[in-house]
Order: sequence, then C-alpha cells, then structure tokens
Amino acid sequence: MTINILPFPDLVPNPGKLAAIQAIKGTGKDAVSLLALDQNSDLWRIDLHTGRAAMLLHVDIPGLELQEPVQIIVSADERFAAVSGRFGQYAALYDLQDFKLIMLLSRGDYHYDVCTFPLAFAEHEGRTLLIHGSEWNRLDLLDVRSGENMSARQSPSFADGQYPEHSLDYFHGKIHISPQGDWIIDTGWIWHPIASIRSWSLSAWLSNCWESEDGATLRKLGQLMEDWDQPVVWLDPSTLAVWGQLAIDMYEEEEMKDYGEHLSSHFLAIFDVQTGAQKGLFIPVPAYRTKPLINGSMYYPQGQIAAVNGRVVMWGPENGLSILNPDTGETEFSDEKLCPDFYHPYANVFLEIDESGRFAGKQLTFT
Repeated sequence: MTINILPFPDLVPNPGKLAAIQAIKGTGKDAVSLLALDQNSDLWRIDLHTGRAAMLLHVDIPGLELQEPVQIIVSADERFAAVSGRFGQYAALYDLQDFKLIMLLSRGDYHYDVCTFPLAFAEHEGRTLLIHGSEWNRLDLLDVRSGENMSARQSPSFADGQYPEHSLDYFHGKIHISPQGDWIIDTGWIWHPIASIRSWSLSAWLSNCWESEDGATLRKLGQLMEDWDQPVVWLDPSTLAVWGQLAIDMYEEEEMKDYGEHLSSHFLAIFDVQTGAQKGLFIPVPAYRTKPLINGSMYYPQGQIAAVNGRVVMWGPENGLSILNPDTGETEFSDEKLCPDFYHPYANVFLEIDESGRFAGKQLTFT
C-alpha cells in the first residue's frame, strides 16, 4: 500500500478554523467538496480542488457550543442540511438553495447531553425525509418539502404502574442510513447505562408508525457494549461493521466465550442488519479514545471508521490508523502516527486540517 499526498490551493476567501465539516459530492473531475461550519457559526461550501469557498448562511441554534463536537448532515440532492451539537438539545434544518432556516428541532431535555442528537436524511419514492429525535425515546420522520410528520403518533404514557403498548426504554443516539436507503441503524443506549444497537426498515416505518419502537423488522445487533455512538460503517447495502468494546459486567462467563482471553479488548463485529445475525468477530483491534479534549465534557468514542477498497480503515487519537481485511481479520497496515481528521467518501481522500484551517489530502492506494 502507498500513500499519495494531494496538495490543495489556499481557500479564497478563507473561512479560518472550522468547527465541523461534512462531505458533499461536488462537481467536476476530482472534486473534493465540503460543507463546513466556522467559528462564527457561518455555514460554508468549500471546494478544496479549486480553492474556492462561499459562505451560505448563518447557523443560529440555542446552546450550540462550537468547542464541543458538532454534526452536519446533508440530503442526497444537497438541497438541505441539518446541524446540531453532538450533545445539544436542539438542531436546525436549512434550505441551502434559498439560504434559509426551515425548522428548529428539539429532542427534549431528558439526558440529552450524553449522546449524539439523532439526525439523518433518507430518500423514499422521491421524498426527502429527515429522521430526527423529538424525545429521548422517540424518533420522527419528517417530509422535508411538505413539512408532514410521516410517523405521527401519540407518545405512550406510563400510568397505573403499567408500561403501555409501544413504550420504549431506549435513548436514541447517532443514526446511520444504509447505502441504498433501506435500513436505519441507531447507536443509542439503555439504562445501566450501556450501549445497544438497533436496526429497522425505512419502508416498514412508513407503513407502521411504531416500527422504530417494536415493529416486525426491528433487530438488536450483537451484545451490549460499553460505548454508545460507536464507530460503524456499511460494507454493503445490508452489512454493517461495528467497532466497539463488550460490556463484560453484563454477562456470565459462558456468554462471552467467543471473545476468548480478550474480553476487555476492542473488537470489530460484522452484522447482517436484516436478520440481526453476527457474521464475523475480530478481536483484538486497536482501541479508540473516549476521553474528551475539554475537561468536564462527556466521554465519547473518538475513533473513525471507513470502508475503502474492500478494507476497513480505523483511526483515532493515540493509536493512529489501522487497515483490516474484513474477510480474514488480518491487519494489513498500521501507523500510530497517522491520524486524519476526516475521510471524504466521494473523493476517496483522507483530510488533515491544521490550526489555521488549511487542508491537506492523503489517498491510499492498494496493490
């Protein structure tokens, strides 16, 4: 394997130091384009390959802390974007064509500050949909153009000491949509507290408003894990790789025999999201950091993961970058000093950003 350096021209104008970035497809040959939020809460379109940057709009979200992790998501047609603090109570939906706010969203005030705001775009039969948290244990499905709530339902209420039908004791976390838009992954948590990953069908949810609570397609993937919002990546339209760590205090010894002598180590597990079956388990793999960069902030997984040319690439602070073959479990490459800031899946480029906001690109070539 070789690493090719990709230089980029200086950005004009220069947005300066950035709080968050997200890949977009861009236009033209060898495009490397981004949406980016700067330290003034301005949202930019950046074309690294040409050095051009354009400020689109100002983001105004109550309580948004730019020193904490921020997420940006973009619709498939790149007409719409949504922004939130990772641990924030609020998110905002924007129209990037008309440069305006569409809607401010809230997930309620119950323990919102310990996991990622659930937020993801999906496409279905020509409709652009936004999956978003509306309560700690509730997701909704918004038709972005019409404003219709496609999952309208009355939230169950606990009464007379009984849990009502469709009640859900689960804190929704970071949301991931499968490559063809058929499946939803939720990397949330339940009380211990402990992580639990769930999957369900988007089309089934559009037919049954309770699908995300207890529908027929709902699956729980794998064992309970230590960290929610853990790094995951799609290997194909229905296969998911999860980088995590087993919650060993939740199990008897017999239940953990597949982990052998590496019970406390991080692993890479492969799941079929349609059935919930585990298709592979590789342990040990490098650990990801959870200690926050700012004292007093929430601990959270700081590893990143990508599927590149049939390999799984895992990286993060302290342990650098490793490349694993998901068919054999073999680690084909490892470099403790290599730690990109971001992977751009459309351009197949790893990006590094210095303190001034200047970008450099690295591309991996496999032989």
